[in-house]
Amino acid sequence: MVTTVSRPSQESTENRPWTAGVVTVLVGVESLGLLAIAVGLVASVFTGHVLPLSGIVFATLVMLGGFLWLGAAARGTWNGRRWPRAAVLVTQAFLLIVALSLLRMAFGWWGFVIAAVPVATVLCLFAPPTTAWMHRTRDDAAR
Repeated sequence: MVTTVSRPSQESTENRPWTAGVVTVLVGVESLGLLAIAVGLVASVFTGHVLPLSGIVFATLVMLGGFLWLGAAARGTWNGRRWPRAAVLVTQAFLLIVALSLLRMAFGWWGFVIAAVPVATVLCLFAPPTTAWMHRTRDDAAR
């Protein structure tokens, strides 16, 4: 049985709310941040490194997986899919936990900077225009 893939119509991309674009950009930047950490971990193998090699390999694979997952979530949000909402929300919760832990340390101002990202992302994710746009009905059932 051959299934056809339904592409978003031009009309659906014209009605994309700006809040969905903000979510896409912020999640995309988070994704690129994980890629930068993975590259830094690989570079640390060739310089002086503190972690054992197995730890560096494991952390690099985790960061690359996060990069791919968040990249897919950013693309899904841009296309108005429903499934990225859970991935984005969980990621923002973890990022907020990191920010709050930085507030307790000497890097307090970094905590405020990092906390602003998940707060803005969640506010834009649950903004009524974004919610309505991501939950609109189309002919494809696997949204």
